[in-house]
Amino acid sequence: MSTEHTTGRRRVALDTDLGSDVDDALALALLLGSPEVELLGVTTVYGDTGLRARATSRLLELAGAPGPGAPGGLPVRAGAGAPLSGAEVWWAGHEGTLLGDLATAPTTPPAPGAGAAEDAADWLAATAAADRGGVDLLAIGPLTQVATALRRHPGLAADLRSLVVMGGRWDGAREQDGRLEAEHNLRSDAVAAAEVLACGAPTLVVGLEVTQQVRLETGDVERIAAAGPLGAALAAQVRQWWELWDEPWGVPHDPVTALLLVEPGVLELGPPGRVEVDARGAAVHVPDPAGTVRVAVGVDAAAAAQAVVRRVLAACRRAA
Repeated sequence: MSTEHTTGRRRVALDTDLGSDVDDALALALLLGSPEVELLGVTTVYGDTGLRARATSRLLELAGAPGPGAPGGLPVRAGAGAPLSGAEVWWAGHEGTLLGDLATAPTTPPAPGAGAAEDAADWLAATAAADRGGVDLLAIGPLTQVATALRRHPGLAADLRSLVVMGGRWDGAREQDGRLEAEHNLRSDAVAAAEVLACGAPTLVVGLEVTQQVRLETGDVERIAAAGPLGAALAAQVRQWWELWDEPWGVPHDPVTALLLVEPGVLELGPPGRVEVDARGAAVHVPDPAGTVRVAVGVDAAAAAQAVVRRVLAACRRAA
């Protein structure tokens, strides 16, 4: 039975490729700064997932949240690194570089005899099965981990309260050759994306054409930077990401997606339907009353930006 009825909180498992685009770290902070959320644990996906897990653990430390090894601490599991599609992993090269010596950051060891991908997948499935209909899975990276969990535990789709995904581009935007434009998370593992978005779980998706309407500006980052050690670490990573792309502002893709769990009114969802994903990761949503996937079709950009900053600041100030 779900505990939300007694606690009033959303029970959330986070699957993330934290460490490249800073928006994953901001989404983690947003969850920590949201009293509506009970974060159950974190799994990392895509590339060097051990490094991503240690970076996650360090951010939890800066946030004052008990992490792996601490009594009652949040589990942080390194998961699937290699895409099921066989696609090459994109790596920015700056992952974890601003977080000190990550060798001292603890993570949750795999179960005896289990590989990282299998252990993280098993944890996701067991967490959902232990509270059927009470767990939201927030997937803000490539969908390799979720697909691995579904392959190993097909009942996961029915056990989830919701699957919330940042991924895809759903407005029919096309590349110069006329093909539908693909987005990073779905493109990075098109095989996993196709399997996950057809699994039958109640799924909510926020795509690029929506998240790109929301901006974090320099003033927002300055406020975050002044809000204690966590804020300083987050702001440094924001600036690092902006310098990589030579932009004076950024798009908080993942935090905007996380708002579906805590301030859903800032996003507008379209009708239910089914999703088709091609071999490149380009996706199409086909309205169907029997479908289980709803895609965001609009956002109150100003309200979303304010909500992201407010909740990130709450996490930073709580830690300070």
